[in-house]
Amino acid sequence: MAAKILLVGSVMMDLILRCERAPEPSESVLGHDYRNAPGGKGSNAAVAAARAGARVAAYATVGNDTNGDYLLQRWTDEGVDTTHVLRREGNTGFVAITLEDNGQNRLIIFPGVNMQTPPDELEAAFDAGCDAVLLQFEIPAETNRRAIEIANLRGVITVLDAGPATKNGLDGLPPVTILSPNETETKALVDIYPADEETCREAAKRLQQKNGCTYVVLKLGDRGSYIYGEGVDTLVPPFKVDTVDPTAAGDAFTGTLAKAFAETGDIVAAARYGGAAGALTCTKLGAQPSLPTASEIDALMAEQG
Repeated sequence: MAAKILLVGSVMMDLILRCERAPEPSESVLGHDYRNAPGGKGSNAAVAAARAGARVAAYATVGNDTNGDYLLQRWTDEGVDTTHVLRREGNTGFVAITLEDNGQNRLIIFPGVNMQTPPDELEAAFDAGCDAVLLQFEIPAETNRRAIEIANLRGVITVLDAGPATKNGLDGLPPVTILSPNETETKALVDIYPADEETCREAAKRLQQKNGCTYVVLKLGDRGSYIYGEGVDTLVPPFKVDTVDPTAAGDAFTGTLAKAFAETGDIVAAARYGGAAGALTCTKLGAQPSLPTASEIDALMAEQG
């Protein structure tokens, strides 16, 4: 049966600016394309899970502006239940992304009304039922904390994408099921860059000590992922693709990882599935426009083993 996923997290509008290279300080460069696309770490992960076949609902906040209207419609188009999405006066979250011709991207995040997502209306969203909850650091810490408390009481899987990370980002949070930072977020949280298997293991141990999570799943970009916890200590190899734009690849990984783990309980198989989704996301421009379907994920896994 398809997993039921609840997003407690962010939704934003992306502005993608394409250029040969990013400017140096005080320098101007000419770009050659720009466009808007729906994004936000939470929304990207939720849509990734939905396209992979999960039943997804969102607890999030958008502004009373045209971006909020557009993003709500896009969620509806993707089959995401918006019953518990809140609207507030102010700007919907916004992300400015420079995308260089070599595939490198740089993001500046303006959370907007995402930071008005309250903890005190979460119970109703949980009452609709879910198998797993998607979380990130683009909403208030107290809302994440309350969501994890409710999920733990109800035996619901919690998947925390630890970005954007700060040194104290995990302070005060209850234990989650899966804690999943990328390389730079791992460095920010425990001051260890996961450059090889040994440093991955040491970083994962420290992350587990900080949060008490069941599993640490490190996102390593084109090196795949690393899993630690419950007797698992392994690198999961990457899928090979031609990268166009890596934006939202980590979000796709997290959303589909949550879906696959909720359905199978196999963390290694779930990370493999998430890795295929993340790789496919790199092959197209934009965040949500690039997220793959279940059939595309299955095809890549069958092709590359």
